[in-house]
Amino acid sequence: MPFTAPSVANKGNLFRIGPRIDILVVVQELVTFNILQDTLMLIPAVGLQQASSGAGPLPARPAQLSASSIPERQEGGQETLPYQVELIAAKRVLDSTWRADDNLLVRPYIPPGPAAGVPVKILACRIKNLVPQGRLSPISPGSQALAVAYYTYEVEVIFADGTGRTGAVTLESGPRRQRAVVYPGSGYLEVDVTVKCLGAGITSPVIPTPGTPLRHKPVRFWLGARPFSRQRA
Repeated sequence: MPFTAPSVANKGNLFRIGPRIDILVVVQELVTFNILQDTLMLIPAVGLQQASSGAGPLPARPAQLSASSIPERQEGGQETLPYQVELIAAKRVLDSTWRADDNLLVRPYIPPGPAAGVPVKILACRIKNLVPQGRLSPISPGSQALAVAYYTYEVEVIFADGTGRTGAVTLESGPRRQRAVVYPGSGYLEVDVTVKCLGAGITSPVIPTPGTPLRHKPVRFWLGARPFSRQRA
């Protein structure tokens, strides 16, 4: 039954006849594996108001261990501002490594409606909905461990058609993974994933043109087999 037949199955269907359009995006993925350890640190601190106006020391807070209200002098007679010694929470990096990879995303463009134009130019490309996860698996025996990063993201491509109207399509990365060997010690794993667009383009697969017909006509023939008879010596 032709698709133009007035049937219930074809009622309301839209058929598009034309060349296929593909949108291609090349992205770079950079995954950093950090082994961190929580620690405490003592630092000298000067209030912003005190540093700008040169006023006296600010009132001590509970996290401040000691205070010096007398300006100190460095070599050469230069006077420094009084400071407070504060206790802060910090993270110590025990080990760090990284992995980089490129990913090619391809999506056939399907117009959302009969009035939509065909993309002819890419205007912008951005990464969104990046979701990273990390897992640390010990390697026995020894102090090494296998760090695995799992992540997914989406790439939004803004394009323009022949009339100047803009549109957008979203390409999904699918499940992505990177691995690295680290030395965790007593630390924990933190995964940092950075993804950026390297380039985007529009392509249309080339349909081969019919070549010159062959001058030779095809020949059909059959092969037959005769029964094999074994002769006695």
